[in-house]
Amino acid sequence: MGGSSSSEPPRPEPKPEPLLPIPWREVEFSDYAYKKLQEEIKNHQPHPNASTTNILILGSVGSGKSSFINSVRSELRREELNGRVQNIQAVRPGAQTSVTQRLKCHKFNDKIKIFDTAGFELEKTVTTTIILKKIIDGEVAEGTKFDDILKTKIKMEGDKIHCVVLVISIYNAENLDPALIRVYEEFIGMLTETEVPCQLLVTFADKLVEKTEDFKSLYRRRDVKQKIEKLAKMMRISMSNVIVISNYFEEMKINQIKGTLLLEAVAQMLTAAKVFQERM
Repeated sequence: MGGSSSSEPPRPEPKPEPLLPIPWREVEFSDYAYKKLQEEIKNHQPHPNASTTNILILGSVGSGKSSFINSVRSELRREELNGRVQNIQAVRPGAQTSVTQRLKCHKFNDKIKIFDTAGFELEKTVTTTIILKKIIDGEVAEGTKFDDILKTKIKMEGDKIHCVVLVISIYNAENLDPALIRVYEEFIGMLTETEVPCQLLVTFADKLVEKTEDFKSLYRRRDVKQKIEKLAKMMRISMSNVIVISNYFEEMKINQIKGTLLLEAVAQMLTAAKVFQERM
């Protein structure tokens, strides 16, 4: 007489550990590394082919590009500001359009210039691409209104850009408008043709960690790497050209952990720019 057989329900697949065994990018968090980064940026010298290193910051409205500039300036003026964050309102609360309406130049020191632009707006993508190409080629003077760039027939003298940084918030990375992704992809393709280096700067929100100390594990977080890999694939950009940072947003004082990530990002941009300057 045959007995009835019972099968156990399938066991659920074990969830992967939230942290990778080793980080996908090495970042040293120590007093020595922090001070070394500050000195590296402070003593930066462009290649003899250029008098200054010029970096262009781009991104959609609210991506964190202006906050990044403010955060880095706070780091580089650490002693002057007694360790406090340089609080400058970057975006109006609830703003849907860019506050920046002119090509702004921020001088980090005598050798480093960071140019800030209006945020990407989908309805203006065609003209935006043309305007950005002119800026990158050094055909737009500092302080020029973006709306005036295409109107003037006079060839302006500006600073040629040596590295372009595209800023995206990781919080919005999975919900980017497909049309905006296509714009970014085409823009990165244009930069590839001109050989101007492009870095993808991903801003990480404080609310995604429990405490500041957790930022030390940023490059070990499995979920962060998966999002970055997906983003890099969509943008068709190498993972080696992606940098993750967290801006100062609510803090009143700077801290070494966030500061290390911010300064590492700037050091990477300067390195990419210098390699391009050698080929000019």
